[in-house]
Amino acid sequence: MTSNDPPALAHAQPSITTVTRHDIFNYLREISSPWWGKLDEVTFLEDLYDLDRPTSGISGLPTVRADIQQHRFNNYDLPDDWIFEDSRLELSDGPDEVLLAFLARTVHPEVAADVEEARKQVEELNRLLAPDGWGLRPYDFLSGRPMYTPVRLPPTGPLIPLPLNDDDTGKLDLVLGQTYSLLDCAGEEMACDLLRTAVLTLRRDGGFFNPMPGDGWTADTYEAVLTVERDIEPTCAPETKEIIWQTLETLLGQLGRTDVQGLVVEGDIRPLPNIPPDWRSHATAPSTPIVRGLRLPFSTTEFDVTRGDFADLEIRGSQETSGFHYLYDTRARRMITDFVLDDRPQVATLCSVTIIKKGNTFTPRVKLWKKDKKKAGEVSGTQSVPDNGATRAVKALVDTGDVHENFWKVINFLQGCAGLSTPGGSLQLVAGDQDQLTQLLTGQDRTMILGAVRTAIGGGLTEDDIRLISNRREQLHRFERLLTDPDYFEQEESLATTRGAEAVWQAFFEANQWIFGYGLNLIACESIDDGKLERITTGANIFGGAGKRIDAIMRSKGLISSMLFCEIKSHDTELLAKTPYRAGVYQASKELGGGVAQVQKSASKAQQLISREFLTRMYDDDGTPTGVELSTTRPRQVVVIGSLREFTHNGAVNPEKINSFELYRTSIQDVEIITFDELYQRACFIVEDR
Repeated sequence: MTSNDPPALAHAQPSITTVTRHDIFNYLREISSPWWGKLDEVTFLEDLYDLDRPTSGISGLPTVRADIQQHRFNNYDLPDDWIFEDSRLELSDGPDEVLLAFLARTVHPEVAADVEEARKQVEELNRLLAPDGWGLRPYDFLSGRPMYTPVRLPPTGPLIPLPLNDDDTGKLDLVLGQTYSLLDCAGEEMACDLLRTAVLTLRRDGGFFNPMPGDGWTADTYEAVLTVERDIEPTCAPETKEIIWQTLETLLGQLGRTDVQGLVVEGDIRPLPNIPPDWRSHATAPSTPIVRGLRLPFSTTEFDVTRGDFADLEIRGSQETSGFHYLYDTRARRMITDFVLDDRPQVATLCSVTIIKKGNTFTPRVKLWKKDKKKAGEVSGTQSVPDNGATRAVKALVDTGDVHENFWKVINFLQGCAGLSTPGGSLQLVAGDQDQLTQLLTGQDRTMILGAVRTAIGGGLTEDDIRLISNRREQLHRFERLLTDPDYFEQEESLATTRGAEAVWQAFFEANQWIFGYGLNLIACESIDDGKLERITTGANIFGGAGKRIDAIMRSKGLISSMLFCEIKSHDTELLAKTPYRAGVYQASKELGGGVAQVQKSASKAQQLISREFLTRMYDDDGTPTGVELSTTRPRQVVVIGSLREFTHNGAVNPEKINSFELYRTSIQDVEIITFDELYQRACFIVEDR
């Protein structure tokens, strides 16, 4: 500092973690004022570093001062936050003293814009430093404005913004996560299993749940409510609950919630049934018994064929040794014994299904019956026969003429159930049972199988069709893994003949040119001559024999072909600069701007080579004519780069960043900018129509 020297730091041993440093750097990037404040970068850093000392930096320049002058003032090709990543300045991985002195400098009266801004900045920095046992405190004044120095403090509790209110669900979830972490370190496995899917809330007690005199509970006290899955609620023993509460009480106390006096463990409620808005018009008279004006709870075991989803049904076995099996509705969570084929005001037609064990298999037994809805309970419909003394034959009949379609829905469902054997000797191929289907087809003649499938679906299905669809689905899955699985991408990069992320994508697209063939504006394209995408376009090139390479050059498919140039970067290449150029304004990243300039230059030079004639002959790299001719006026140009996930944080989209990006790419003439995730979705549309 300039006016006075701050007191010496209490400890020199590093203790500020990488996590804290990352949070601090992100905060400094987001605030409106730059880290150098009212000064310039050189003047700011001169009081902290010897800028003229020779360094071994990666820039090749002899000193930090020369580096700043070249890249920040002359070229302006370094971002504003370059200082956080420069190893020579030791902010990201150096001693605590270096980072703390830098932070104190940012809020010095000579640097900070005003007192209020400095105060807010100190408050946030102290919040971030507190878990690691550091803070900034005033030690002197300059023109009445405080100067700060770092001091050692006792480490605080969990880093959760205060205050902690009753309805702060996000903060309470962090508290629960801290509780889980502490119990996990203590080896409390039973408690951790209970917390893994639990939800924490705070509920005002009001003296109703704990009315014991002298227990400290008042109308203003709270209890912590831990809502767990109903099936595991009985496993929460009192000792497990006490272990959780001891840790949770300590954390809540550190966050100022000393009014929380106890812990309650409750099971979650069952999913409620899906009821249509006009349910009153479909409601029937109550069929459950009435006792003293109250309807007894009675769970129906009927499944409505016309409204229900058969996919919700499954066969379950009893946990007892009896071998009893039954149908279960997973959505409504109830056993099913009858299928409602027809439901009328007075009589319903039902199909009762019972699963019987026969040898080592289970088979269904079916019974059709009529239900009298005018009487309570499951009473079969009856018909009186006059007693006139004459002998007559009486036949029982349940007419399914009006409900035959619903009846066959039940039969088809039973035939398709895995593990359920239906009578009859005909072969049934069940789509839902892949293992059984594979077993049946294994070893069969391929021509016969293809003929059967062709007959079933129609058309001229061939082995090439199946191979093409199967391969494209596999490559689509690989595309997704390259985008979302860093370990898989690193493995692919290590296997590539040319190292680097761009080489992985280049090899992938060379092997899957169909993605570009339909993926760029959905205009059918192909490689120039059924060869590689990457070509030499200037110097000795495809227009006259090696020179400058372009990642992909293609021609459109049509009566007359035109050219398309494509520059391929990587999915993790940044689209925008990390820091805003102005408030709410982000400029294109160096890689994005360079990719656009590169494809424009390649297209321009290639166009100059062929603009003299309407038709231009293509050549191999060694100068051999290919027999391909094409014409062009203004070649289409594409840059594949980055991912739109860059603009999201915690599932939310940053509107300023996406707006800046869209404005930039729609303003570039003749060049289309496509992100890798957009290209993946277009490939999905080709393969899966989604």
